[in-house]
Amino acid sequence: MVAGLCISALASGCAAPKRVYKPGQDPSGLNDLAFVHYLAQVPVVTVDEGTRAVLMITGPTGRWPTYQQRVAELKRLGAIKDAWRLEPDQILTKGTLAYTIRTICELPGSLNESLSAVTGLGERRYALQTCVAERVLPFGRPGDPVTGGEILSAVTEAERYLAARKARKP
Repeated sequence: MVAGLCISALASGCAAPKRVYKPGQDPSGLNDLAFVHYLAQVPVVTVDEGTRAVLMITGPTGRWPTYQQRVAELKRLGAIKDAWRLEPDQILTKGTLAYTIRTICELPGSLNESLSAVTGLGERRYALQTCVAERVLPFGRPGDPVTGGEILSAVTEAERYLAARKARKP
């Protein structure tokens, strides 16, 4: 019995953190502009909100109205992986955000990223380093939670990066 309690305590301690803040409105019913204003008010961003915000880089998010559709699109783009076992109400981490943005924006990867792609170890950490070097994200640790202001800044910087890259192409 004691062993069972210890195992359940350890298992719950390893679970991904969930947001305890309850927003005053349901963001799923908001259009993209209202969703941006909503994000500016949240102290931490969930994976569900993060997937929608990142897909805003590619265009209007009306094509993916549900979390499952957004995740399927990001998986198709190679921006998230099944091994991460993301849940919609988990808190989005800077490493996960960096990996999705680096993939969507096709930021140049480092040698460390190429080597970590073989094992999958450190891929989000090195993606964060790349995003910091390209000035898309501010410095932080891969496991740090993403705030609403940070994700808005990251999406804005990612869009600027894509616009500048497009302008450089002949």
